[in-house]
Amino acid sequence: MPKTVKTIDQNLIKAFAEARNGLPAMVDQVEDGYNSQPLRFHFDEVDNTDSFDINPVSWKVFFVEMQNRELALAYEEDGDDPYYYEFVPAHA
Repeated sequence: MPKTVKTIDQNLIKAFAEARNGLPAMVDQVEDGYNSQPLRFHFDEVDNTDSFDINPVSWKVFFVEMQNRELALAYEEDGDDPYYYEFVPAHA
């Protein structure tokens, strides 16, 4: 059974993305007139068919947004999908 990792450690988050050739990004997403710009990683290998605008951001901007939104990265070690992750509340 895969182990779920939840972290706010910037080095671990960056290592997760870079091990999968991922880059930090935000998505232009308007919901109820509010531009939420959710955080995500862009993986060239699996994200070529996205139907929304992905805006690359620096790691600095990415981590500031994570901190401002009080988010942590959750992913599974040795899971079936190495690209699976989600942002979850950091203090839950």
